Amino acid sequence: MKYLRYILILVLKLAGKIIGVPMFYLLLPFRAYARNRVYNYVLQNNVYLKRLEEREYKLSGFGYAITKASHKKFRLNGLGFIEYKKVSFLEYCLALFIWVWFDDDSNYDTHDGIETNETLDKPFGNTFDLGDLRAEYPIVDGMKTFKWICRNTFYNANYMFEEIREDDKNNFFKVIKIFGFTTIWGYIPYENSTRKGRLVFWQEDLDKIDKEVLEKYTRKN
Repeated sequence: MKYLRYILILVLKLAGKIIGVPMFYLLLPFRAYARNRVYNYVLQNNVYLKRLEEREYKLSGFGYAITKASHKKFRLNGLGFIEYKKVSFLEYCLALFIWVWFDDDSNYDTHDGIETNETLDKPFGNTFDLGDLRAEYPIVDGMKTFKWICRNTFYNANYMFEEIREDDKNNFFKVIKIFGFTTIWGYIPYENSTRKGRLVFWQEDLDKIDKEVLEKYTRKN
């Protein structure tokens, strides 16, 4: 089953890139709703979303407040919150279908940039840092947005499905020689020094695998 899930993720990854740009613009008005419901369901049901987990949101009265602020310096840093909503699995699936087409790691909502570029009406901060606060400062910036999503559409799907906990039953890693080429499949082992638990295929991120880890799994297979 874990191999079937892995193959399905690769197929969806390809499909997402093909139709990602029109889906982004079609679903753009619903992104604030979708992110709130996805984040709530993730936090309430221990679903692994690494980038959200790293911010350590804690339930506090009105909802969830960020407790681990970014090391970067920007106006809204440390003010992130997620309004509490009880979300059913069915609503989560609907919200997830909308949410996957965006990139919540974009520092200006729908495109990227640096802290020194922020203005009062276009504040810096990705959605994992800001939560629902990002919806108060929506940014769609013409060609900047278009160029960004041509590369980064469907990226939330990567954050949700292509990163895995070490003890997840679907976690595996294989090194396979194909016509003399070293190929890697599965998820980077947690014993690796970087990018632990990230999905890999063929030779993607091969240069990020520690020599010792690569040799170990080559021997296993």
